[in-house]
Amino acid sequence: MKTAIICIDGLGKDLVTKENTPFLYKFGKENYFSELKTLFAFTEEYSFFSGQTPKQHGKWFEFEKTKKSIFGNIFVRFFSFNKKIRDYVGSLVQILKKRTWLARTYNIPSSKLKFFDSIIKEGLWNLDFLKDKKVAMYKWPFMISKNKENIKKKLILKYENDSERLNRLFSIKNKEIYYTQLMEIDKNLHKFGKKSEQAKKSLRKIDNLIKKYVDNFEKECGWNIIIWSDHGFADIHKYIDIEKILPKRKNYLYFIAGTTVHFWFKDKKTKEEILSQISRKKEIKILTKNLADKYKIPFSSNFGEVILYVEKGSYFFPNFYQKEENEKFLGMHGYPDDKELNGIFITNIEKFKKNKVNKSLKIEEVIKRI
Repeated sequence: MKTAIICIDGLGKDLVTKENTPFLYKFGKENYFSELKTLFAFTEEYSFFSGQTPKQHGKWFEFEKTKKSIFGNIFVRFFSFNKKIRDYVGSLVQILKKRTWLARTYNIPSSKLKFFDSIIKEGLWNLDFLKDKKVAMYKWPFMISKNKENIKKKLILKYENDSERLNRLFSIKNKEIYYTQLMEIDKNLHKFGKKSEQAKKSLRKIDNLIKKYVDNFEKECGWNIIIWSDHGFADIHKYIDIEKILPKRKNYLYFIAGTTVHFWFKDKKTKEEILSQISRKKEIKILTKNLADKYKIPFSSNFGEVILYVEKGSYFFPNFYQKEENEKFLGMHGYPDDKELNGIFITNIEKFKKNKVNKSLKIEEVIKRI
């Protein structure tokens, strides 16, 4: 039996309605439709396929501090004057090192590139769930065709839209599992916010696209269909420029992400000074070990000796991802536990329908249940 697994990145459960996504809503009601509880993480996809929480697999934040980063390469740093070119050079360096999961360098300052490396380096198809199966996986920019241990990789240089991704994926024949991640909703909700007209258009567009493929699967018969999303979205109401309150000296290292800031210190005095400044900002919180345990994320110095975070609706800007005004996000995810950020899990798999599995699932539980 063939299984189609499609991740619609950024599609929150609150957006799946009769009005927004009539097909997904109907298909879910006729089969099995649950809320998928998100993680305070950017490794939801990895947790979905590994069946582990970030605390268990050790991957939480997209980057970790390292003594020798692949991005410390002289050619990567040389092209820091142009973000797009630097990303291409960074990808080439990763490919030459035989990495099968590529990280971008975004707006990480050139002086800090040598300190940070990507946390995930190998493609999802190497995880246990997919290891001994015939798999077609389009995890851009890699198109993978795998017969158990025999893997063929094709590099797709052009960034393809959701329709092109599905066309390319399902043009491959005779596989057991097909997987891809669709990105348009995530991109538009970041850029325009979840209440925008662009968001509504993206929802209608993805709904029609999914309907087309599901209709084809059902005509062919015998397909297991899984449609899921890794997280939902919240609109941003407050922007925090944290660099304005940080000391200008160079005896500490930091990484500013959208919802977190990560620090490493060379002396106690600087640490105390920064914590004193932060304590005056009620919207900024400090991640403790108890909170890390609660959210099932690793409490490791690889991710920071001190980690700050904000709750839903706030956003650190500028940061090491978005720097220019035209890059500024209006919608965001990656906050601690909040129902608005939960995704979806829709399937026609009989054992889900028959056993009436809980209508709320955790991302790391899904593969075990399948």
